[in-house]
Amino acid sequence: MQRFEYLVVYQENNRVLTANGNWQGLVDKGQDGDVASCPDKFEYLAEAGAQGWELVGIDPEETGTAVLYFKRTHG
Repeated sequence: MQRFEYLVVYQENNRVLTANGNWQGLVDKGQDGDVASCPDKFEYLAEAGAQGWELVGIDPEETGTAVLYFKRTHG
């Protein structure tokens, strides 16, 4: 049976803030410039695709924010 692994990404204003609950910024959360230090959403999508992740769902929240759901074959 084919198995999958999943990645849940929270993005805000074209920045990826968390992936599976882990902060993605280079600056600690809560510090000046924290969000600006997070990866650009479009660059993140390109890298995720290169790693075999497939975007399978989007849950838009308020304006400018969304949760992105990815999966890829495990193993």
